[in-house]
Amino acid sequence: MSSSPAHGTTETPAAGEPAPETTATPATEEPAPGERWEWNQERYRDGVFSHAVATERERLTLLESVLDHHTRARFEALGLTTGHRVLEVGGGGGSVARWLAGQGAEVTVTDLDTTFLDELADEGVRVLRHDVYTEDFPPGSFDFIHARYVVIHLPDPEKALARLVEWLAPGGVLVLEEPAFFPIKDSPHPAYRKVMRAFRTHLESAVGTDTEWARTFPVPFEGKGLGRIGYDARFQRIRGGDDEARWWQLTLEQTREAVVAEGLATDEEFAAAYADLDDPSFHDLSLAVFTAWGVKESGT
Repeated sequence: MSSSPAHGTTETPAAGEPAPETTATPATEEPAPGERWEWNQERYRDGVFSHAVATERERLTLLESVLDHHTRARFEALGLTTGHRVLEVGGGGGSVARWLAGQGAEVTVTDLDTTFLDELADEGVRVLRHDVYTEDFPPGSFDFIHARYVVIHLPDPEKALARLVEWLAPGGVLVLEEPAFFPIKDSPHPAYRKVMRAFRTHLESAVGTDTEWARTFPVPFEGKGLGRIGYDARFQRIRGGDDEARWWQLTLEQTREAVVAEGLATDEEFAAAYADLDDPSFHDLSLAVFTAWGVKESGT
């Protein structure tokens, strides 16, 4: 969950490599007053999910352990091959960018904060601190563009998607993986249900997350110059003590103080939910994950 707007673009060049030809430049279009994506960018960068949080690296690593095999399988099914130019938006902990580079792709990875990504420059990955809304890449720069658990947190997902399409080469593939929160709203476990509902409400108000946007897939891909559109959906299962459960504990803990202060849940309810997430006999659903993809048509 990353790559929300940043103040500027800073590149970490790959070791021994010259400055790349494909660089981000300021966009000419400025946000119109009143648009949803005119927001306080520091609210996400320096608040919840900030890389400055002591447990954030562990949290991202746990998420990677849960999601990476699905992401890799989707890239392979869509024909990723050596030499493809790939943009990874909101690289987080860097596991996807690292894997892509290992497949022989020419990888550019962006994030609001590249603290966890800078080491990838030594592996030939181009690392950029980049603002999705106000900085451009030249049209046709990439053969694949991928974002995971990123776009729902941006202030205007539809605008972000349209900009990503602009940067694709004809025949290039856009892949988005985004969660929807509806499975957790009706959990049979009272403490888990209460805390998850409270977290969802807080995320919508404090970060601006659209927690159900992914459920509209593949409709957001339509009318944007993409063909061969496809999508799939799955439920993430959770068992007490597994990586998904531990990821949720770390995620919830980042918001607990604010959620309690807002009166959305109590410390006792958080403690009960954490106990569920520690208990191997606890089984439930986590998020629904929607993946959508499309191929950029010629002449668009």
